[in-house]
Amino acid sequence: MKISLYTKVFLAILVIGMGFYYYNLNASDKKITSVYIPLWKDFKDLNLHDKNIDIAILAFAKIDKTNVYFDLDPAKNEIIKENIKKLQANNKKTSFILGVGGYKADGFSDASLDGNRYNFTESMIAMVKELDLDGIDIDWEYPAFDSWNTTKARPEDTKNFTSLMKELDEKLDRLPRKNKNYYLTFAAGNEEWFFKNVEVKKVEKYVDFINVMSYDLTGTWSDTTGYNSNLFIDKHKKSKTSVDRIIRLYLDRNVDPSKLLLGIPAYSYGWEKVSSDANKDASFSLGKPINIDKVDLSYKTIKEKYLDQDGFNRYFDDTAKTAYLYDGDTFITYEDKEALQAKVKYIKDKKLAGVMVWEYAQDSDDGIVKYLSDNLNK
Repeated sequence: MKISLYTKVFLAILVIGMGFYYYNLNASDKKITSVYIPLWKDFKDLNLHDKNIDIAILAFAKIDKTNVYFDLDPAKNEIIKENIKKLQANNKKTSFILGVGGYKADGFSDASLDGNRYNFTESMIAMVKELDLDGIDIDWEYPAFDSWNTTKARPEDTKNFTSLMKELDEKLDRLPRKNKNYYLTFAAGNEEWFFKNVEVKKVEKYVDFINVMSYDLTGTWSDTTGYNSNLFIDKHKKSKTSVDRIIRLYLDRNVDPSKLLLGIPAYSYGWEKVSSDANKDASFSLGKPINIDKVDLSYKTIKEKYLDQDGFNRYFDDTAKTAYLYDGDTFITYEDKEALQAKVKYIKDKKLAGVMVWEYAQDSDDGIVKYLSDNLNK
């Protein structure tokens, strides 16, 4: 039977079309590894490409009225920009996006008002264009909430945040593509009240990813030991919350799981003078919180100075899926590969977008980020 030229062309188009379909289908299933890069540390020589990092968020640009900047000192501001360019040049496979704000960063409430928002978004877009960046991450912690009397807030923040993300999305979409995709993301809270302050479902359609801050589930504010980022509630139900509970806050509101990046900490919390007759591993026992601003409890330091040293025993809560150390006096909650393995499985089971790690400089070379990027897409 002779096949006509038109039939051959049709079949060829069909095969190519199906190929593109399955390529895009598989590409959309790829899990993202995103990290925050702290600009207040020496970052220009960081090697990201060996870790297969998809997105690096430059943390942070600050806000002055409706302008964004890195440092008030013009000379230091330029040095940071030059260091960003060096980092980009050495890590071409990673997308770099501008992080704006951060914990206790002020200025969002005023800058996002109807009369100010145009200039505010223009300033961020100008920075993206100047540094040839790949998008913007908004770390407003939090709209309509004054961060325990440290930032200005007003009820109108809720709607203004939605408008801010909408306008940024529109302006990023108008930028010349130059073979790149522009990302828009934001840092998101982990409590019920966050959803009263932020119209998450409305904002969702404007953003590529939501960086869920699923950590700080306990810390220096507690005089009882606990877990920084436990995946589930412990079997005795002493932990007040969990990563799973936080993610379900989003899923129960029908937020698209493929937009959720699960936050993972590369830092730890600890307590001293911890003892417990009833519990040999001292979880959920009284202790004196360690000031982690003065004592480095990053994963890098944990690996170098605490693991298998100084009499510390490593424990794993198999119900909560989290690790901790205890030497009879000091208790440290931290991430390890067994805990990360459970989170990787959870991300795949829940069809989440991937991970966000705070922050890259706290990690060891062969540590949290490397494990995640190696295993998320297996």
